Formats: sequence, structure tokens, C-alpha cells
Amino acid sequence: MVTPIAMNHIAYQTTDLAATHAFWTEAVGAKLVGAVRQDRATTSSGEAMNPFLHVFYELKSGECIAFFDVAGEYEAKDDGLEWWAKHVALSVSSDEELEEMAQQLKNHGVQVRGTVDHDGVWHSIYCFDPSGVHLEITHQTRPLNEKDADEAQLLYDAWLADRAAGRV
Repeated sequence: MVTPIAMNHIAYQTTDLAATHAFWTEAVGAKLVGAVRQDRATTSSGEAMNPFLHVFYELKSGECIAFFDVAGEYEAKDDGLEWWAKHVALSVSSDEELEEMAQQLKNHGVQVRGTVDHDGVWHSIYCFDPSGVHLEITHQTRPLNEKDADEAQLLYDAWLADRAAGRV
């Protein structure tokens, strides 16, 4: 079985490319490293697409977050899922860096929530980018290990059993 070695990028649509660019380059510190412009394109199923610019912002790891600025007018549509469950989590190296990132974001006018302690393993702050991307900045305090994997399997199995029995 082949397993991917890393995430290359995750992509979202933006309706304000200038604000998105400022957020990711200035408030977050990512670098604009690539762009693709398509004036005539089709989807993988052959449908015509509106012209777009696809921009890539690189993190220190080399992985990217990318945005499509698609020609035309768009309204945000709720997909009916929990807003807090959909988020992108980015790592920093320490709790001190987490505090620095919170201040850095605040210095750029970003409303920051947290710090939230998730089971002593992740310490996280939260905000939204101009495109509505729910962003978590987190410091993972220790590597996950086999004990964590075993506990995860037990929680997974119990959750599925509880769902099947109608207990949750």
C-alpha cells in the first residue's frame, strides 16, 4: 500500500484575494510561492469553468495552503455541517511561539480565540482568515505514540458501537 508522504496543499476559494494575500503573507508569515492562471479551463468531468487564479502560500515545512480567485460573483453557502469541525491546523514549535503567533495575528487586526488545552497534547489558538477558513494554530506538546494509537482504536470502536446502538 502506498501512503502519501506529506500534504502538498489544501485549497479554498477566496472572494477577496487582496485580503487573503495580506492575511497569509503578513499576519501568518507564509510565502507566496506559486500561481496558476487559467482563462479557459474545464473540470475533470469536462464542464467549462470560470477563469481563475490559483495561488499557493508555503509554510516552513514546504506544504502549502492555496486559494482560487474565481471570476464571477459568489455567495458563501452553508454546507449544513458544524462550522467548528472544519478547520486547518498549523503547527508551531513551542507554547512561546504559540503566544507570539497570537500576538502577531492580533497586531494585524485578527480576532484570536484561545489558548485551548486539548488533553495536554495540543495547545491551540483559533481565528478565521478573510475567506472564512477556520484556522487553528497549535503546539503539539509531545509526539503521538503506540499507546495513543491503541487508545484511539478503543475510542473509535466504542464510538461506532455507541452510534449503532443509538447512544450518541
